[in-house]
Amino acid sequence: MPQTMTSADLRIRNQVRLLRAVHDAAEPFTRAEAARLLGIGRNTAAALVGELEQARLLHEVPAESSGRGRPTTLLVPHPEGPQVFAVDFREDTWTLAAVELGGAATELETGEHDRTPAAFTEIRAAVARHESERLAVVGFATSGPIRDGHRLHISHLGWDEVELDTLLADWPTTVIDNDARLAGLAESRRGVLRGMGTAMHFHIDFDIGGTLLLAGDAQRGGHNIAGEFGHMPLTGSTLECMCGVRGCWSLDVGANALVRRFGKEPGYGTGRELAQEILRRAEAGDKEAAAALDDNAAALGKGLGALANALDPEAISLSGLGVELIRLRRNLIEDACREQLMAFRRDDPPQILAGTVGSAGPLTGAAEIAWDAILTHDWLRERL
Repeated sequence: MPQTMTSADLRIRNQVRLLRAVHDAAEPFTRAEAARLLGIGRNTAAALVGELEQARLLHEVPAESSGRGRPTTLLVPHPEGPQVFAVDFREDTWTLAAVELGGAATELETGEHDRTPAAFTEIRAAVARHESERLAVVGFATSGPIRDGHRLHISHLGWDEVELDTLLADWPTTVIDNDARLAGLAESRRGVLRGMGTAMHFHIDFDIGGTLLLAGDAQRGGHNIAGEFGHMPLTGSTLECMCGVRGCWSLDVGANALVRRFGKEPGYGTGRELAQEILRRAEAGDKEAAAALDDNAAALGKGLGALANALDPEAISLSGLGVELIRLRRNLIEDACREQLMAFRRDDPPQILAGTVGSAGPLTGAAEIAWDAILTHDWLRERL
C-alpha cells in the first residue's frame, strides 16, 4: 500500500516545486504568483520562501517601483546558494562555466585539447581551480554517444568504448550526456521549443546529431544512446562513415560535408573555419560554394522529412551550423522536407525553427541535467 505523506514530506515536496518553478521561469516572480502557480495559500507560500531563504536557496529582492503602496519583492536565487558547473566538450575544444539556479551562466575557462581522453585530466584541473563549497554537481556535454551511461564512443576521434567511470573517478559528482541531446534539452527548457509536447532538435557541427523531445524531456533510449539520427541512411549517400556504417546522413550534412563537397579535405582541426569561409563565399555569390551549400541544405531537409514521417513532431529546431543553413537556405530546406513527407502530411509540415539558445546549447543542457540532479527531495532534505 502507498505510504501516507506526512506534513514534513508535503513541505519538502512544495519546497522542491517552488525551487523548480524559480529555476524554470523565464523571469522572476512574486510570492503571490508562486502561491497561484503551486496552488497553495499565500501564508504557506510565505513560510516556504522563509525556509528556503534561511537555507540560502532563495532570496527576495525589491521589484522596480510601480507607484504608491507596499513595494513588491521578487524571488531570485540566493547569492550564496549552490551552483553547478557545466562543461561543453567539443571535438577540439572545451568550455567550463558556473551556472546559478535559474540558468544564469558565467564562463570560467576555455581551452583546446589533443583529442585524446587525457583532455579529461586537463578539464578536471580547471574545475579544481574554480571549485568552492558552493559547487553541487558538474554537468558534462560530450560529442559522442554514451552506452549505458558509462562507455563513451566518439568514432571521429578514434574513441571506442572509453570507460567514463575511470576518467571521472576523482571528479566531484558529475552527470554526463551527449551534446546534441543536451542542445535539444536546452531549447525545450530555455529556447524556441519551450512548451512543445512533441518536438525534435538537431545540433549541426562537423556532422549532425539530434534528439526527440517529449513534454520537454530528451529521450535516451534503452541503453542511453538514442538520437544518433546522423547515422541513419536518410539521403542515399554511398560513402563509408567512421562509425562503421555506409551511407550515414552525417556524411551529407554539416561542416565536414560542406568542406568535402567544396573539394577540400575535411578535418576536425580546421573544418569549422573552412565551412564558415564556404558560407561567406556562397553568400557573396561564389557558384561552387553556393552549390556545396545547396547540397547540404537539401540533404538536411530530406532527412528531416523522413524523420517527421516517423516521429510526427510539432516543430523541429536547429542549432550550430543549422542556424546558418536556415538563414541562407530556408526555402530549400523546407521544400526538400515537404517533398519527403507522406502526401497526406504535406499540407501541414512541421515548423523548422532556428534555435534561440545558440552555440551555448550543449553547455546550457549540461547545466540543466546538473540542476535536475540537485532539485530532488533527498538533496533538499540533506540541505535543510
